[in-house]
Amino acid sequence: MRSAWICVLGGSLALTIACRATAVTPAAEDSPYRTTSTVRDIMQSVVAPSAQGLWDSVGTISDARGTFNLEPRTDAEWAAVRRHAVALVESTNLLVIPGRHVAHATADTLKAEDAEPGSELHPAEIEKRVAANWPAWVAMAHTLHDSATTMLDAVDKKDVASLESRGSDLDGVCESCHLVFWYPPRTKSDK
Repeated sequence: MRSAWICVLGGSLALTIACRATAVTPAAEDSPYRTTSTVRDIMQSVVAPSAQGLWDSVGTISDARGTFNLEPRTDAEWAAVRRHAVALVESTNLLVIPGRHVAHATADTLKAEDAEPGSELHPAEIEKRVAANWPAWVAMAHTLHDSATTMLDAVDKKDVASLESRGSDLDGVCESCHLVFWYPPRTKSDK
């Protein structure tokens, strides 16, 4: 009898906890995540190097010695490319954690290595755009996730042609997000 009572009590407690957990969505300040790094940090430390690792893993090289195809050939090379793909896939989850700032409060304009000065908005402006268009931000992070997942699939199949093709798709996904959130509005003279 006593064990039945403990089972009923335990089941009721578990049901109460489960119902409460599904009914409450934590606000950013109540989030269990600690958003120490900024979007800029994640982009520079995880997203960009992972994407570049994927892009650099395949292609055609022409130099004084001739032309040759660049591609992973050994299991170790494929494993290295796979690490880039996994990091890129999972970095997309970091981008949508509520409460993460675009850059530190004292940050100046973003200085991408390949960007011309003034070609990117000030981080405070980017953060305003993200906050005002949160559903679009999440959708673009999910699109990046899906693109990176197709690259991971190509790596797992050791499909060089697909990996190269998906790399072009990935570039388009990145640029689409930058057009919406990172770059200043284009004027008629820019087009």
